[in-house]
Amino acid sequence: MGVTTRQAVLIAALAAAAVAAPSIRNEFVADDQWVVANRPVLEHPPSIAAVLKEPYWPASFGGVMWRPAVISSFAIDYQVSTSPHWFHAINVVWAALATALFALLACQLAGPVVGLITGLLFAVHPVHVEAVANVVGRAELMAAAGYAVALVCAHRAERDAKYLIGVALGAALAITAKEIAVTLPAAVLVIYVGRGSGLRPAWRPALAAAGAIAAYFIVHGFVGIRTFYAGGLAVGLEHLGLFARTWAMVRLSLEWWRLFLFPAHLSADYSPGELIVLTGLTLGHVLGLLVWIALGVLAWRTRRTVPGIAIGLVWVVITISPISNVFFPTEFLIAERTLYLASFGVVFALASAAMTIRSARLRYTLVGVVVVAGALRTIAHIPTWHDDEQHYQALRHDAPRSYRTLWLEGKDEFAAGRFGSGERLLQTAIAFAPSLAGPRFDLASFYFNARLWPPAVRELRAVTEADSAFPPAWALLPKALLASGDTAGAVSAAREGMRRFPNERAVLETASSVFRVAPKR
Repeated sequence: MGVTTRQAVLIAALAAAAVAAPSIRNEFVADDQWVVANRPVLEHPPSIAAVLKEPYWPASFGGVMWRPAVISSFAIDYQVSTSPHWFHAINVVWAALATALFALLACQLAGPVVGLITGLLFAVHPVHVEAVANVVGRAELMAAAGYAVALVCAHRAERDAKYLIGVALGAALAITAKEIAVTLPAAVLVIYVGRGSGLRPAWRPALAAAGAIAAYFIVHGFVGIRTFYAGGLAVGLEHLGLFARTWAMVRLSLEWWRLFLFPAHLSADYSPGELIVLTGLTLGHVLGLLVWIALGVLAWRTRRTVPGIAIGLVWVVITISPISNVFFPTEFLIAERTLYLASFGVVFALASAAMTIRSARLRYTLVGVVVVAGALRTIAHIPTWHDDEQHYQALRHDAPRSYRTLWLEGKDEFAAGRFGSGERLLQTAIAFAPSLAGPRFDLASFYFNARLWPPAVRELRAVTEADSAFPPAWALLPKALLASGDTAGAVSAAREGMRRFPNERAVLETASSVFRVAPKR
């Protein structure tokens, strides 16, 4: 196959744009509603500094995580158009750019043919849909693009030191887009060792990447926003130690590899109920352990004969570690969009393995079949995030046992006046996710509105115990206690709410009303 690096990069970028283009029809959906839509500071920014200091999640969601590159890009989008279609169009551009850069990196590591195959497989991989079809998925796209820029420049920095500037700039873009970029210095070392250069010449680009990442954390310290996560560990892992979490994720990691290699079934959600956290010895744990051992052996044995396989597999280990729930809390067990960066390692390993097929006709036929199948599956999955209703129906179809699906169905049942089924659905959701405030608070709210004071108080107290930093519960609990006749408890809860949230308007209004009424009772 006669192909140049420039052609490989261009073809991969066009393929990525083509399969992602249908997402332009999508609206703001799910997390887009909170992160992007209805954000006055982004739509009408008072100053550049205000945008740069704005947390990724708004104040109503805790005001956590600092991703200034992504937030700034949303603010720029708003200056052009408020239409969600414009935001999605920009996501398509970022997807094409990230794909082009990864194709270029693969070309540098293994030649234009491997680069083209890698780029095409990456462009159409169905696991990328969630990252492209959600506006908030831009964090994945921008971080991956910065990651690839840094590595492309790192590859060239051995011959020309000025590319170290590109390493630092790429690292800066990646880390200010998403925290997963902390793994970049390790990826630099893998690239150098994998191509046979050794560790000695790798220290300068690795240091350039680490320096940019360190600068982010230094500046971040003055911003005052938590970095790596919006809350705690994923549901089901909250009270487990390091070893127990690792062992639980060994079994769940089989789902990663299924999504990487056989993504025929995709889901809008992978939450408890649909996935179960187990820490005992099960067949799934044994299979998961055997898979990782087999992949380790494969990487070791191909490190010299087909280094692309070894590089790709080590890449997966490095880039998936921040979302594995082992070292860092991520709030979710599995999410398709978080596999975007790691998937490059898989497709690069597959492209390298394809080159070992002696028959060129068979090789390119297999690649063509996989590319076409991936493109069709990707295009078919994009409408999952067309609008909130379609996303909800996808949840019901893809993950009917997920606590998230049961939670939403329960709210719908209550809204329709079917209180018995609504209560049962919310109670089931709570059983799958007992540490989450949301389902309990919604159930408590329904009890409160129905004037069922004892169960309302019970659920609200459970909410404050599960998540003491959830203001709505502290705003409602004193009212429920007062209505139930527990005046002393209402006053105590109101004071505690004021102590915890001295600037939360709803909490202060509740406390004021309780203090006015309590003495009369």
